[in-house]
Amino acid sequence: MSYQAPKLNEDGTIDMNYYTQLAKQQRSEHIAQMAASLRDSIKSFFHVKLPKLSTSH
Repeated sequence: MSYQAPKLNEDGTIDMNYYTQLAKQQRSEHIAQMAASLRDSIKSFFHVKLPKLSTSH
């Protein structure tokens, strides 16, 4: 990981609005990934394979 200087406002203070929005976006993406992973896990747990029908009878 490389060092990045903090994003600053015109007056030289740290741009808190930028970092707040960035955190909200990252949190939303992470929650969406967790939900998709949970959905896939639950879906695979309840996955039922039907028996193959035989035409030889």
